[in-house]
Amino acid sequence: MDLPEVDVAIVGAGFAGLTAARDLGEAGRTVCVLEARDRIGGRTWYRTDLFDGIGLEMGGTWIVPEQAFVSAEVRRYGIAVADSELPHRMTWSDQGKVLESLMPVPPAELGDLEHAVRALVAAGARLDVDRPLSEQDLVDLDVPIRQWARDAGLRGNARELLISWFCGCGNASAETGSALDILRWLAAMGNSVWGMVRASVLGQTFVDGTASLATALAEDGGAEIRLSTPVRSVRQEADRVVVGHDGGAVAARRVLVTVPIGVLRHVDFQPALSPAKLAVSTENHAGQGQKVWAIARNVPHDLSGYGWGTAFDYVGAMGTRPDGVLLVCFAPEHDRVDGTDRVAVQCAVREFAPDAEVVATATHQWVDDEWSRGTWTTFRAGQISRYEKDLGAREGRVHFAGAHTARRWPGFIDGAIDSGRRAAAELLEVL
Repeated sequence: MDLPEVDVAIVGAGFAGLTAARDLGEAGRTVCVLEARDRIGGRTWYRTDLFDGIGLEMGGTWIVPEQAFVSAEVRRYGIAVADSELPHRMTWSDQGKVLESLMPVPPAELGDLEHAVRALVAAGARLDVDRPLSEQDLVDLDVPIRQWARDAGLRGNARELLISWFCGCGNASAETGSALDILRWLAAMGNSVWGMVRASVLGQTFVDGTASLATALAEDGGAEIRLSTPVRSVRQEADRVVVGHDGGAVAARRVLVTVPIGVLRHVDFQPALSPAKLAVSTENHAGQGQKVWAIARNVPHDLSGYGWGTAFDYVGAMGTRPDGVLLVCFAPEHDRVDGTDRVAVQCAVREFAPDAEVVATATHQWVDDEWSRGTWTTFRAGQISRYEKDLGAREGRVHFAGAHTARRWPGFIDGAIDSGRRAAAELLEVL
C-alpha cells in the first residue's frame, strides 16, 4: 500500500506531543500529529463558552517557577502568567462544620499537627525526584494514602486533613492513590509544604489560558496536525510503522505515542504492547475524580477551603464577577458530586461557606472521556514500584511519552513537556 510517509507520526496533540513535534520540526524532521479530539491540548482545555466568556480551565491550571520545563516555554513564547492572589486565611471544614480557628486542629491536638508535618517532611526527604523512584527502596511509601497515614502514626484532625489533602492533590481516593506519588510533589518543591500548596492550587495561571501555550507550540513546530483523527492501530513493519486511523493510515519511520495510560490498551498494537504497559493501562491510574467550576454569591472573595469528610476536598475562589465569586472545586471520586446539578454543587459548597448561593456550574467528566479515561495522572498504590521503568521505554520503532512518563512532575503540564523533549531527543538519536 502506498501511504503518505513522514519521519515521525505522533499520536496525541497534548503538551507532550506538541513539544516533541516542535523539537523534531526544528531539527528538520517531517512530522504528522494525529489527534482524536477536535482540538489540541489533551487534558488541558481552556473554554470561554460556558460562563459568559470567562475563561475556564477544565483541566490543568497552575504552574510554578520551580517547574523548569513549562517555565522555559512560557519565557520562550512570552506567554502571560499571573500569580494567584493569596487568601487572608484558610477555611477548614471538618465533616461539613466550618472551624472558627485559624488552625485546622483544636489546641489539644497541636502536637498531632506537629507530628503530621514532621512525618510529611521526613517522608519527602527520602525522595530523589531526579532518579527513578522505583530504584530508591520506597516500597513502604508506595501504598494507599490512608495506609501511609496510619503507618506514619497520624492522629485526629491532622490525620484527616493530610489524607484529604493527598486525595485532593491526586484527585484519587484514599484507598487507591499512591502516597509516594503525592510525596513526589513535596520533594519536587524542595521538600517545602508551602511549596506543595503553591504547586497544587496557589501557583501561577495563564492569563489567556493554557491554550495560549499549546497554540504557540503547535504554530512553532510546523508539523501537520490532523484533528478529529482517532488512532485505532499501530503496526510495526520491517522498516516503518503504519498508523491506522479513522479514515485512513499514515506510514512513518518512527511513531511516538503520548496518549493517557488508560487509553493505551484501546489501541491495537502489532506486535502487542509489553505486558507491563498493557497491565498498567488495564488497571488505569487513580486520578478518577472531578473538577467543578461554580459561580456563587455570599461567599468570601478569597475563599480557600480545605475539608475532610466533605463532598469537595477543596473549594477556592478564582475571581470576582458581578454575579458572584468564581469557584474551583475538586473531589477525588467522579460521582461524589453531580457537577451539572446546581443544587448538589451548592450543598457541597455550603460545607465551606454556609450561606453560599450557587447560580451556575460547569464541569467536564474526564473519567468518561474516551480519549482521557481519567483526570491528571496519579498512580495507584504499587504502580510506581511495578511499572515505572516500563512507562517510557520504547518498543521497537514505537516510542512513548506523556506526563506519566516524567520523573519529577508526572501529571503536570511540566511533566508532559519534559517527556516530549526527552522523546524528541531519543527519536533524533535513532532517526
